Order: sequence, then C-alpha cells, then structure tokens
Amino acid sequence: MDPGYVLIDEHGSVEEMIRLISKRATISEPLNVLNLDDIVAKHRHWQRKLPTVAPFYAVKCNSHPAILRLLVALGCGFDCASKAELETVIGLGATTDRIVYANPNKSIGSILYAKQAAVKRMTFDGSDELDKIAKHFPEAELILRIRYDARVAQLSLGRKFGCDSNRDAKPLLEHAKSLGLHVIGVSFHVGSGSMDAECFYGGIRKAIEVFDMGRSMGVEMHLLDIGGGYPGANMEHFDLCTHHINNALEEFVHPRQGTKVTVIAEPGRYYVESAVTALVNVVAKSYEKDHTGAIYRIRYYVDDGLYDTFDWCDAHTNTPVVQEDKRDSACVRSVIYGRTMCEHDVIREEIFLPEHEIGDCLIFPNKGAYGKLLGRGHNGFSPTGVKVCLTRATLNYMCAVAVKAARG
Repeated sequence: MDPGYVLIDEHGSVEEMIRLISKRATISEPLNVLNLDDIVAKHRHWQRKLPTVAPFYAVKCNSHPAILRLLVALGCGFDCASKAELETVIGLGATTDRIVYANPNKSIGSILYAKQAAVKRMTFDGSDELDKIAKHFPEAELILRIRYDARVAQLSLGRKFGCDSNRDAKPLLEHAKSLGLHVIGVSFHVGSGSMDAECFYGGIRKAIEVFDMGRSMGVEMHLLDIGGGYPGANMEHFDLCTHHINNALEEFVHPRQGTKVTVIAEPGRYYVESAVTALVNVVAKSYEKDHTGAIYRIRYYVDDGLYDTFDWCDAHTNTPVVQEDKRDSACVRSVIYGRTMCEHDVIREEIFLPEHEIGDCLIFPNKGAYGKLLGRGHNGFSPTGVKVCLTRATLNYMCAVAVKAARG
C-alpha cells in the first residue's frame, strides 16, 4: 500500500486517529486527513436517493489521485473542464464513455485532444463554439447548456455559462443542425453551493421544454445533465434536493414517449466535502486591547490558510471543533489568520473560541471541497500534506477492481 495511506483496523476509527494527532506534544506540519470510506458512504447514499441519475464527479472540486482512483473503482463518471483533467482521469483508468467534457468554451487544442482520446460528449452554449467544433471535431456528441440559477448559491455560474433557453436555444439548435452536428442533450447548473433545493425541479422542467423544442425541429435528444450544486456536509438539504429531483423526473422525464432519456449529474462537493478534516497548528498569537487594557479579541496565526486547504468562497464555515479539554472554558472573541503575508488570508474573521496556546491544534471538519485548488505556493510555503485513510473493506474493493482492470 502507498506509504501515504493509513489502514484503519476494526478496533480503530478515523476520528480516533485525528484526536491522537491533535494531541501530539510538539508542533508539527499542517495536515489534511482524507477518509475514503466517507466517499464510499456518500456514493451508496447517492445510489439510494437518486437511483436513476448517474453521478459524473466534478474533477475540479478535488482532484487528489486517491479520490479519483476510488471513484473509478466505484463506477462513477467524470465531469472534466480541461485537457489536463481529461488526461488525469483517462490515465487513472476512466473509460471515455464515462466522461463528459463539461466546459462550454474550449480551446482548439483541447478539442483536438478530446477527439484524439475519443471523448465525444461535450457542452456548448454559443454559436462560435459550434463553428469551432464543426471544424475540428464534427463527430462530437453535443450537450446544450442552458442557464437556470438557484435563488441562493455561493457562486452563480449562470453569470458566465449557459444560454438563455427562451431566446437562444432554438437558434443554437438550428445552427447545429445546419452544420451537421449531433446534439444529444441539454444541461444546466444551478450554482455551486446552492441552498435552493426546489430549483432542480424548475431546471429539469425547463430542460425538457428544450427537448420538446428540439423534437419539433427534428433534433431528437436523449441525455439530460442536471449539473451540480449538491451539499456535501448537510445531508438533510441533500435529501430535500433529491425529493424535488425525483418528483421532476417522475413528472417530466420518465413518462416521455419515444427515445429513452438518460439522466446524469455533476456532483463535486457532495462527494468530498465531508471526507477531509484539516488539522492546523497555532504558531503565534497576540491580543487586541481596549483603552483600559482589557482584552477584547485574540489573534491566532496558524500554519495553513486560504492559499492551501481553505476555500476563499466559503470562509463562514471555517469553524474548528472545540476539543474536550476546552469545552468548559470561557469563549473569547477571536480571529484566525492564515500563514501567508497576504492581508486577505483570514480563515475566520469573527468567532468566539476558548483561548488556545501556541502549539495547540485546531481541527476543521468538512474541508474536502475546492480549497486546495484555489492557490498554492504563496510566500514559498509547501502544500499541506494529505494522509489517506481507509478500512480493509475499501482497500480490498479497490484492489479487486484494479486486478480486474489489469486482466482486461
């Protein structure tokens, strides 16, 4: 087994290992603990809640090789947005029929690579993209991305991607048809970090309207991609999303006559957010005092930050777990600064915590999504290390799949 992996036996747990690491006597390096069994549990939960929707993991969310290898073994598909992501998942054993190139605005070089690798399915949302594909990869299987935004989301991707379905869908389908291109489906993305569960119902309804429009023009489509936006650490909200998705599928998709519609989705955060726990160390502290000399805020400086583990767009969730030996202590107004000299490297601006000392370890759960992708190397700091944990059952499953793949 890879030396970066830790096998958890039947008498132990990832939680106990995290507790022991956090109590070490001397300051060590920051660490991410990646629990692969958490991803397996998420996959099984997805299959129970959305049995007719195939997950295509959004590689951009967290591309750690251990995660991608596990998802290949579990039979997931992959949502790739660049040539580099395509190369990565193909190199780890993903078959091209389980990949969608879900970037509506691709470089010519990446289109040519997709053609070479036989990755046919790709998205578009404009006529110039169709012209480019017609010239360089006319055999591609195209998915029209429409805009459908959640009412509340951390990032509204519709500002950048997706055509107006009422105004632009018909002209784009006509243009694709005139170029002899094959449009196979429709996609939408409600936004990253959506808190609007009901929006999936409306997005599916709108997509099926485009299906019907295409049918009236002689463009028969068979793939519906309902995108991402699923929570990874709030299963109650996820289950509410699945309720609205399943209702929409039952009402608009399953009763359709003619060509059977395959439904896929692009979960990212859902699979990995709760799989990673970040352990960071207090390396310095100082006090802010009022005019009487009374302490009104404590500044903590830790050895990780927004240029590595922590997500720039999600700072309000950066809340450490208060460990047992401090739970009875009074809480003090605090701020937690990251390790770089950047003034924006603030892990949590305002939070009330028991007082910590230099050398104490802070434990942050749910840090598996997006953070490590948004910046590395500021001030020359090395990337935070990752310790990958799994049980014997998960290891045996991955090994069996690897042996089967090697035998062809």
